[in-house]
Amino acid sequence: MRLATLLMTAVVLAAVAPPAMAEPRWLACKVTDQGGQVRNFSVVFDDRRNTAGVWDGTSLAEGTNVAITFQALRARFPNFAVTYNRNDGAFSMTPLGPNYGGLLHGECRRSVAPPGVPAERR
Repeated sequence: MRLATLLMTAVVLAAVAPPAMAEPRWLACKVTDQGGQVRNFSVVFDDRRNTAGVWDGTSLAEGTNVAITFQALRARFPNFAVTYNRNDGAFSMTPLGPNYGGLLHGECRRSVAPPGVPAERR
């Protein structure tokens, strides 16, 4: 009798529970470039879809070769590659191409979606 009740409860909970939905998470980031200027932008990532993007205030660049683990987020973009450490908020950006080079350091903190972001990425 007890097993039947437990089984019935599990079936009912499975029937009424909504499916797990992926939810984009936003980070407000800042990086100091080689000239000493602070650059602010937002990064969005989605653990379930394994996607990442960078929002500069006007456009959203989608990342490729995205790797998201419990500890870090890594993604490549046309002009740079990023690594975000989820444990301490450390952020590094490696500009790609022959005219750049070096490693830019900064930090990111969780934030709400910035204004102007497309509705499907909120």
